[in-house]
Formats: sequence, C-alpha cells, structure tokens
Amino acid sequence: MRRVFHASVVCGLMLGLSVLPGIPAQAAAPCSRGRAEGVQTVAALPWAQKWLNLEQAWPLAAEGAGVRVAVLDTGVDRRHPQLAAALLPGRDFVDGGDGRVDCTGHGTGVAGLIAARRDAAVGFAGVAPQAQILPVRVMERIEDDVNPSAVAAGVDWAVANGARILVMAFTLAFDSQALRAAVARAIARDVVVVAAAGEGDDGTFPAAYEGVIGVNAIDATGVTGTQARSPALVDLAAPGEKMTTTTPARGHTVYTGGSDLAAAVVAGAAVLVRAQRPDLSGAQAAARLAATADPAMGRGSAYGEGIVNPVRALSEPLVEAAPVPRERMPSPQPKARPEVGVGPVVAAACAIGTVLVIIVVALRRLRRRMATAWGERRPV
Repeated sequence: MRRVFHASVVCGLMLGLSVLPGIPAQAAAPCSRGRAEGVQTVAALPWAQKWLNLEQAWPLAAEGAGVRVAVLDTGVDRRHPQLAAALLPGRDFVDGGDGRVDCTGHGTGVAGLIAARRDAAVGFAGVAPQAQILPVRVMERIEDDVNPSAVAAGVDWAVANGARILVMAFTLAFDSQALRAAVARAIARDVVVVAAAGEGDDGTFPAAYEGVIGVNAIDATGVTGTQARSPALVDLAAPGEKMTTTTPARGHTVYTGGSDLAAAVVAGAAVLVRAQRPDLSGAQAAARLAATADPAMGRGSAYGEGIVNPVRALSEPLVEAAPVPRERMPSPQPKARPEVGVGPVVAAACAIGTVLVIIVVALRRLRRRMATAWGERRPV
C-alpha cells in the first residue's frame, strides 16, 4: 500500500517520553516519534463521492445511523470536528488508553472515509456519515511491523463491544494462527470483516482468510493501479487512489492511498447495507455488496466481483441467500470412498451376466430369422 500524505499534513515532534497513568513503565507515551496534524480544509467535493453517488445513497439507509464499525489501525483522532461525534471510546493495544489518539493519521483517514459527519462548509463526508466508529489502536505507524497477536486481541475486543463491521486497512506478510482464529470467531458472530488486498510486495493477510472481503483500489477513471496477485485475494474494488480524507486534529489531505483506503470505502458501504437491512446476516450483507457491484468486464481478477455500488446495494431487489465463499485456504482432502462388501459386488456381477446372456440369445434368434428369410428369397 502506498501511504503518502501531501504537504497539508505537518509533523510536530513531541519532546520527552512521559508515561500515561496506568501504562507500564516500559511503554512509551503515544506519538513519541512525532505527530501529524492537518492544517488545511478541502472544500471541493471529492471525486470518490461523485463516483459513489452518495447523495442518493444516504437517504436509503439513514446515512448508516446506529451501526458500529471497528477500525483496527493507528487510532483515530478525537479532535477532528467531523469525527468527534462519531467516535466511541475504544481500546489502545499499543500504549493503553481508549484508541482516540492517532500519531500518523492513517486510522483517522480510514475512519473519515467511513463515518466523517457532513458539514455544509466542506465537500468531504464519509460513506456512512452517521455511523459509529469504535477505534482499536493496534499500531503506531502503518509502516511498522504489526504484531498479529495485538490485532487478534483487537478483533476479539471489537466483537465483544458490539462492532458489526470490522475493517483492517493493512496487510501482514505472514499468516498468524491467533489472527486467523480471531477473524473466524468474528465472522461466526455475524460480523462483516473487510481488509485491504494490498499492492506490490505487500502481504496477503488478513484478506486471504476465509470470509473476509478483500478489496482492491480504483482511481478516478475506474482503473486499478495493480493486478491482483491472486484472484482469491480480491472480492470487490472501490475508490482508493488519491482520496480526500480527514487528518488528525483538523482539516483534510489528499491521500495517495491504495487498497487500504478502498477497504474503508467498502466498510462504509457495508454499514449502509446493515443500517437499511438489519435483518440480513453478515454473510448476506457481503453477498448483497458483491451481487450489486458494477461489473468490470475483461479486466481480470484485480476487480473481484466488480466495483462497489452503494446505491444498487440499497435499492435492487435480490433473493437473499448466504454466499458461496471464495476458496482462500487449501481444500480439505477428498473423503475416502466407503468400502463395498462382497454381497453387493456378487449381485452386480450376476445382474450383468444375466443381461449379457439375454443379449446373446436374442442375437442368435435374430440371425436364424435373417438366414431363413434370405433362403426363401434366393431364386430356385
């Protein structure tokens, strides 16, 4: 994933390494390596909102009101005016606290794409601007080596605290049994799990886990920046390149982005579906997003089922059924064929022999009749 901020984000270095109350002495205070803060508001309507036609989608689902989505990331900054009302107290698995601090801005950007409140003076808003954000801080910087055990603990905590959507807008290079099990538990608890499919040399997890919606990014022309490495990683595509979103404290920036921000968009679309149709299971909500995606014919596996379309997902009639999941993990070994006893074999052989005898007798009778008829027709 490409993770580059434009110059509108300013890094302010914090001096000192104070320890927060209740945090072990060996844990550094949040943002000890610096802190990003936004300084500029973007008033223009972003291209992604036009593409998704959110003005038409919002009234169909009460803007996602009442649906809780967990953002497992770098935290979410509580100070941003478009996010303050959306944020619930979360959990910080890095430094302790409630997850509502963000040193680098990635988690704040992801949360903004999902649930930033509408502001008449600002063009930007989230896909589901009345959703609730449950911030789960599992890393300080998106570039860091992420501890999968911390992510697994964050998944379990988010599910236990009412998350109905869970988004992990990052990739891990290696499989983790702890994280795989936590994701499986979340899906079993009817949670929709969304993850970035990654780009280039990025890892494949957690998008590779069974039941996870893996997402790739498109740009403003509808083209993906990269071909997926495996068709099993990508279920949907969504806007994710050069995305306007929220920055820590205030303002906005145009984020270079990639599949990480596209995952946030799909998570927002899932919020809208679950707000409109609380009767649907998580699997059915995911199936609706896939069934109503705009097709990207002839473009390969980089698009999965197609490009997410919130308006279609909220308006098209479908016969709801649980989806047939993409095969992500190795298939189980085929079951051994049951042994057949001697009795059935003998019975089958006798039946076949009887049929053969009948056929032979019938052929002989037919030959006699033909010979007799031929003899009668020969001239004397």
